[in-house]
Amino acid sequence: MNLMCTESQTASEDRCFAEDRTIFRDERAVKKLLETESQYVPGCDYMAHSHSNLQPFMRRVVATWMLDVCEEQRCEDQVFPLSVNFLDRFLCACDISKTHLQLTGAVCLLLASKVRQCTALSIELLCYYTENSVTPEEMREWELLVISKLEWRIVAVTSFDYVDHIMEQIKWKRRNDSMLRRHMLTLISFCYIEPDFIEKKPSVMAASCMLSAIRGIDPSAAAEVAAELCVLLSCTAAEVDEQVSLIDALVASTTAAVTPEKSENNNPASEPPVKKPYRVQDCGLHGGGRR
Repeated sequence: MNLMCTESQTASEDRCFAEDRTIFRDERAVKKLLETESQYVPGCDYMAHSHSNLQPFMRRVVATWMLDVCEEQRCEDQVFPLSVNFLDRFLCACDISKTHLQLTGAVCLLLASKVRQCTALSIELLCYYTENSVTPEEMREWELLVISKLEWRIVAVTSFDYVDHIMEQIKWKRRNDSMLRRHMLTLISFCYIEPDFIEKKPSVMAASCMLSAIRGIDPSAAAEVAAELCVLLSCTAAEVDEQVSLIDALVASTTAAVTPEKSENNNPASEPPVKKPYRVQDCGLHGGGRR
């Protein structure tokens, strides 16, 4: 009898749970998500408070850093949206200094990875990504603080949770599931980075990302898909159109920012782009709870 185990533990393998297409085809699952999602939508725009010293660009910087970490570590796609949901809900409940913002983001990544993937990000690894501006002890202390402020409600509904339900139930004639799904997930990540989407419902955000992706792939199907999305997710066309406009503007601005000028492309002496560092010291957002 050969008892040799041939399973590989390399990080490159997909360790995601098996998909149950029956659940994704069941409208009752979507209805349950819709009933639950309002409990996990951040209840305020904490940056609008007069006593808050946090600015929209600060949240954007930290959220981008969180996405960088998730991509570098090949986290499950659902980890990043959940971690940002934790961040926003915590900041609605607790006013913090901007020097604690990266620490909070790291703790939210830790919690989200524990909830949504088989192998959680380690505290030591997250401290490394902050360039050791926070310590493991601070991470553990703030983990308790964050989870208590969230009232232990950490199985939150995010836009990611709607993606496969939408993919399975929307009847799009020119189906290219892998491309459309990846496009949707990319747009969802963009939305979670932007402060404008803090108080948006996950279902409407998912519908808007789907419609924006369809418009880019098959514009002729957009009207039909929009109608199906509104029925499936119990939202209005006005809600979806408003967010699609925000998403399109976001994509346009992001594309313009990362597209090099022609003169730079034609200049052989131009320097290659430098990888963005993981620290966020340029904005003064690094630092731990105690110094």
